[in-house]
Amino acid sequence: MLPVERLPYRPLEGARVEAFFNAQAGIRSGPDPPPGQLEAGCLRRAWTRFQTRVLRLKEAFGLLIPSVISGAGDLWKQMRLAKETLPGILGFLAQSCNTSLLGDYRCVRLP
Repeated sequence: MLPVERLPYRPLEGARVEAFFNAQAGIRSGPDPPPGQLEAGCLRRAWTRFQTRVLRLKEAFGLLIPSVISGAGDLWKQMRLAKETLPGILGFLAQSCNTSLLGDYRCVRLP
């Protein structure tokens, strides 16, 4: 079983991903301490993947977020308003859509 704060197939801690995504969306500063070169690359790739899933995630959240979303940063802000934390977002996506933040995986299930 994958803990709710972990992303499938990503060697990243949930808190670090959340902090990085917050920084990308202009909510707060990034991870503290700053990521090393390897982690920074993983975080950038995660954000790039997230940007490709804006429409899918917007549909998954449905009426929980506004119908007009101007991009990945705006989507992240609205998802955070709806579910507050990355574990909350991941839990919602797994439970209601059998999906995850960065991909549609067959392995996503809640314990």
